[in-house]
Amino acid sequence: MLKRTILFLGLTSFVFAQEDDVALLKQQLKDLQKEVQELKRNQKKHERKTDYEFNELYDFSESVETRVLEDKLKFSLALRFGDDFIEKKYANGNSVKNNNMLTTKFMLGIRAHITDELRFYGRLSMYKYWGSSAVHPYSYYDNMQGRVPSDSALYVERAYLDWFFFNDSSLPMALTIGRQPSADGPSHQYKDNLKRKATYSALLYDGVADGAVWTLNFSKILQYPKTYLRFGYSKGFGYVSSDKYIGNAFIGASNDDIKDTNVYGIFFDTTLPEMPNSLVQISYSLLDDIIANPLDVDYSNNKNIGDMTLFGLMVEADDVADLHLDLFAHYGYNKSNPNGKTYIDPNGNAVGLLGDGQEEKSGYAYWLGGRYSFGEDSHYKIGFEYNHGSKDWVSLTQGGYDLYNKLATRGDAYETYLMYIVNRYLNFRIGYIAIDYAYSRSGWFVGEGEKIVSQSGDIPNEESYVDSLHSIYLKMNLVY
Repeated sequence: MLKRTILFLGLTSFVFAQEDDVALLKQQLKDLQKEVQELKRNQKKHERKTDYEFNELYDFSESVETRVLEDKLKFSLALRFGDDFIEKKYANGNSVKNNNMLTTKFMLGIRAHITDELRFYGRLSMYKYWGSSAVHPYSYYDNMQGRVPSDSALYVERAYLDWFFFNDSSLPMALTIGRQPSADGPSHQYKDNLKRKATYSALLYDGVADGAVWTLNFSKILQYPKTYLRFGYSKGFGYVSSDKYIGNAFIGASNDDIKDTNVYGIFFDTTLPEMPNSLVQISYSLLDDIIANPLDVDYSNNKNIGDMTLFGLMVEADDVADLHLDLFAHYGYNKSNPNGKTYIDPNGNAVGLLGDGQEEKSGYAYWLGGRYSFGEDSHYKIGFEYNHGSKDWVSLTQGGYDLYNKLATRGDAYETYLMYIVNRYLNFRIGYIAIDYAYSRSGWFVGEGEKIVSQSGDIPNEESYVDSLHSIYLKMNLVY
C-alpha cells in the first residue's frame, strides 16, 4: 500500500511538472514570436531607410555624373520649321504647284574644350518633310547628308578637332581635321540671324566635307587683326571598290579606273580697315578628277571627267557706318579642264564636264545683299538678296539647306524677307523668292547648259526645262 501511494504521488508530481514545463515553453514561444515580428518590422524599416539612402545616393551620383559630363561636353540645339508655297513654270507653258511643303530641321551641337590647345566640335542633324518617310535620292551623297529633306535619319553633319599650336609665337597655327565646318557659311548668317558659323563663301561651298585645314594666323606679324592664311584638303568623293572590303562585302560593280575626287584650296581672310566686324576672303580651289555621278552605284559606267578650278572673292560688313545696315558681296569664277571622257546619263546621252567633255569652259556668278534693322533694340529686320549666274556657272553648293539651291542658278534670283525677333533664341521670317532660269542644268557639272526658250505644250514636263520658280515661305528658327 505504501508503495502504491509513493508511486501515485510521484506520477502526480511528474504530470504537474510537465504541465508547468509546457506552459513555460508556450510562453517562451510567444516571446520568441514577438521578437521575430519585431525583428521583421525593424528589418522593413531598415530596408526602407536603406532604399531611400541608396536612391538618394544614386540620384546624387547621377547628378554628379551629369555635371561632370556637362563640364566636359557642352550642348546646343537648333530647330528650323519651314512652310514653302512653290510654283514652278516650265518652258512648255505648264506649271506645277507644291503648296504647304512643311519641313523640320533639327540640329544638336556638341563641343568640348579639352585643353587650351584642343577643342572638339560636332553637329548632328535631321531634315525631313512633315508626314513623309521617303528617302531623298541625294541624301546618300556625302556632301548632302543631313542637308536635304529626307527621312528622319540623324546624320553627322560636323565632327572636327581644332588643334592650336605655337600660340605664344609670332605665327600661331591651327589644324582643323575631320568633318569640316563647310556648310551655312558667309553670308547666310544674316538671313538666319546668327553669328557666322562656317568658314567659306556660301556662293562657292555649301555642304558637308571631310578634310583637313591648316591655318596660319598672320595678325601678329602684320599687325593687322583677323588675318589668316588657310591651306585646305578635302575628299570630294572616295571610291571604295569591292576588293577593299574583307570577304568582298561591298555590293555593287567595281571599276578600278575610277580615281578619288580630291579638293585642294587656299584661302586668305582679313578685315576692312577700321571695320573689325567685317570679312574679306579671297580663295582658290582645285577639284581634281571630278567623278561624273557620285550617286551612281554602277561604277562600270561611271568615269572621272576632268578637273575644275574655282576662284572666289567676298566682302561683308556688319552695321556699316552705325546705320544698322549689314551688307555683303560675293563673286565666283569657275573654269573646266575636261579629259575628253563622257558618261551615259539616265536619258541615254553621252555627257562630259560642262558639255561634251572636249573643250574648256568658264562661268561666273555674283551674289549681293543687305539686311536692315529698324533700330538697335528693334524686333524687326528686313533683307534683300540678288544673285546671277552665267551659262556655265557651277560650284559646290549642292548641300545648301534651301529647297532650291538658289545660288547655283544659271540666270537671276531675287529674295526679300521680313524678320521678327522674338528674343535672342527665337525668330520668324516671311519671305519671297523669284528665280528666272536662263539656262538648264543649274548646279550640274555634267552636260551642256541649254538656253531655255518657249516650247510646245505637247512636250511633257519631264522632257522640258523649268523656266521660272516662285516661292512664298514662312520660317521659324530656334537656337539655344
